[in-house]
This record gives sequence, structure tokens and C-alpha cells, in this order.
Amino acid sequence: MGPGTRSGDDPVIRVAAVDDHPILLDGISAHFARHAPDIRLVATADDVGTLLEEHTADDMASVVLLDLRLRDGSDVASNVRRLRATGARVLVYTGEQRPALVRRALDEGALGLVLKEDPQDRLVEAIRTAETGEIYVSSRLAHSIVTDPRGNVRLSERQLRVLELISRGLPHADIARMLHITEDTLRTHRKRAVDAYAKAADERVGGTGELIYRAVADGHIDIGPDLPERAEP
Repeated sequence: MGPGTRSGDDPVIRVAAVDDHPILLDGISAHFARHAPDIRLVATADDVGTLLEEHTADDMASVVLLDLRLRDGSDVASNVRRLRATGARVLVYTGEQRPALVRRALDEGALGLVLKEDPQDRLVEAIRTAETGEIYVSSRLAHSIVTDPRGNVRLSERQLRVLELISRGLPHADIARMLHITEDTLRTHRKRAVDAYAKAADERVGGTGELIYRAVADGHIDIGPDLPERAEP
């Protein structure tokens, strides 16, 4: 029997959750106990690293619920890859509705999306479906997020870094010095980001302000309060 699978003698689906909202997890566990005796929440952690430190591939839960916004700021795609490497099936369980973040998780093999605002019975259905290896989407809103064409926009790491620094109000000259590029190259990265929206989402993005708004609203970048402390190599 491989990791994350059930034997015929063990009818219970063992579930872990990576989420930094303990009250929510308590409610989920209680709901399983009352309404879904075939599902048991056996492990919780604030971040993926902690869960993997405490559980090896041999004793990892069959299905892992993964929130997309964790306090450690970890990368969504990396989190899904690390969890799947244990043999677990990953199900996105989140309040996050930005299509780019959801799409990144699905592209790495997450088996669907359940929104925290949906009834808990939908979560039960999703876990049972994920256990079979099938994809589950919890509601009409979740389906619209999964199928939103803006989720298909692909921006390079350098484009993302340029947009993030612009969003923090840094002058282009300062950004160019930090990234060791020319201002012309910076403008090229910005234009390619605009072109990516036009190609994948068939969406015309106007000036820099609109581009930054779309990148934040869709989940490509976050606007944080801290400025970088040093130039990048």
C-alpha cells in the first residue's frame, strides 16, 4: 500500500489541513465527527514545512486541505508540489478568490477548489472525491474562479518582480539599479506583462496603474509594506 492510501481494514479517510485559522479547523473536525464518520482530521499545521516535519510520507494523511494564503508567505505552487511528493492528494480549501493563485495550485496537481464560505457538506463531498483522485469544484462561484481566463495569464519571475517594485511606488530609475537592468529593459518587462494579458485573457490593459491593479487583483503579486533592504544580485 502506497503512502496516503487506505487499506480495506481502514474505512476512514485521514485528512490533514494546512491553515493558520485554528478555530476554523476545530469547526471542521467537529463537523466530520457529527456528519462524516468516514473522515477524520488527523493533523493540522500553520504551514507546509511544519506538517512535513511532523509527518513522513509513510504516515501522511490521504488528503491534505491547503489554504492559499498563509502567514509565512510561502509560494502556492511550491506548497502543492511538496505535499504531493508525499503521495497525498491536495485539495485547495480557501477564502482566496484570486484566479491566478487558484490556477497555480491546480496546475501543480491540486484536485479542485472548495471555498470556505461554502457549506461544510461541500467540503465533505470534495474530500471523498479527492480520495478517488477526481477533481471537485464546490460551487458556481468556485467554478467561475477556476475557469476565469485571467488565471491563465503567465508572468515571468522578472516581470513579477518589476511589477511588485513599481507597486511599492519606487521610481523606475531606482528599480533598474536594484535589478541591475536598464530602464529600457524595465519597460520591456512591463510591456510583456501587458502582452501576456492580451494573449491569455484577451484583456486590454492600459497604463501602468491598471496593470498593477490587475496583477494584484488576480493574485500575481501582493502589495507589502516593506521595501527591499538591498539591491538584488
